[in-house]
Amino acid sequence: MEEKSEKLFAEINNKSIRYAVFNLSENLNYNLLTIKNSENNGIKKGDVIDIDLASEIVSKDLKEIEKKIDKVFSNVNLIINQRDMTSTYITSFKKLNGAKVEKRDIDYILNEGKISIQKNQENNSIIHILNSNFYLDKKKRDKIPLNIFADHLGLQMTLISLPKNNIKNIKNLFENNDLKVDRLLCRPLTTGVNLVSGNSKLKNFFLLNIDDELSTISIYENMSLVFFKTFPFGTNSIFRDLSQLCSIKDDDINSILTKINFNNIDENNSKYLDEKFFKDSQFTKLTLSHIKEIIETRVEEMMNHLFNKNSNIKYFKNKLSHLYVVFENKVFQEHFDKMFSGFLGIDSHKIALRLIKLEDLSLLGAAELAFKGWHAEAVPFAQEKKSLFTGVFSRFFK
Repeated sequence: MEEKSEKLFAEINNKSIRYAVFNLSENLNYNLLTIKNSENNGIKKGDVIDIDLASEIVSKDLKEIEKKIDKVFSNVNLIINQRDMTSTYITSFKKLNGAKVEKRDIDYILNEGKISIQKNQENNSIIHILNSNFYLDKKKRDKIPLNIFADHLGLQMTLISLPKNNIKNIKNLFENNDLKVDRLLCRPLTTGVNLVSGNSKLKNFFLLNIDDELSTISIYENMSLVFFKTFPFGTNSIFRDLSQLCSIKDDDINSILTKINFNNIDENNSKYLDEKFFKDSQFTKLTLSHIKEIIETRVEEMMNHLFNKNSNIKYFKNKLSHLYVVFENKVFQEHFDKMFSGFLGIDSHKIALRLIKLEDLSLLGAAELAFKGWHAEAVPFAQEKKSLFTGVFSRFFK
């Protein structure tokens, strides 16, 4: 069976880039052809800090990938996760005075939303526009109400933006290697798309991404991303606490914690951390229960910031039925899941908690967006080539 051309994806993380190549077959399934994780010291917290070094490493990575699948790429789709990304949830209206809804009316509302954001965020560029709900004469509509007569048309939408200079630096990194950026995709969106694409019943939920240096809480309503906020802390914050208290090098903490399952340690455990972990350093003796207490204190502080310091999150807290927690660090995937469930600041009887592994969720979601589009995405950023399949909403805006 003939297959469509391959697409290259690059997910820019804290100090690394995760690459993947997918193709789409005639039966509409996209297939993962190869994947590669690469450390890149020219990148920190998703930002380019040394363009020459970062470009040199990307060049080597691309040569390896292209050799492996015997193809030279000229385009790339980028997945980004930066603290400077912002989401703005707004409602835009247009008077129809009894006329029927046409494509130009929806186009007008979208442009009004874009103008509103650009006035208040003149240094930012919009990379996603997502719709959540339409309103006709104050009545909620789940679908695009084309050819329906009404006096007023409203649209609730989320606009995701990023500083223009950040975008220039990211694009420059790949343009230096003769790659044109097809799309910029934010990771809170790509991860959520992957979750909902295979589950039509999953409509309203929180998505919590905990990375090394950043944590992002996202809110999905009616299967659409309506809000997210990124915080400047992650699993490395916990590692640094332990490093300072135990006088252990930061680089050693991760390997030490992989040997201990903190889910099985209770508050009365008086066993000390084995001295074999500290062959090359002076350390403060701490019991395993004390180390667990240090971790729990930091986790509780993080969860309090995530769920109780933002009015949007507090508003949706009682409306959503599921919370998905995604860990970037494998130590937390395997040894800390039960610990997190006690510090999420939510009523466990009202919200179902699901702890899931990252496992390239965002890359799979990015492939879904690039190959098939998504029903809630209105205007894809820099999409000069039409995707093979697009959602109902995005088909109007080419």
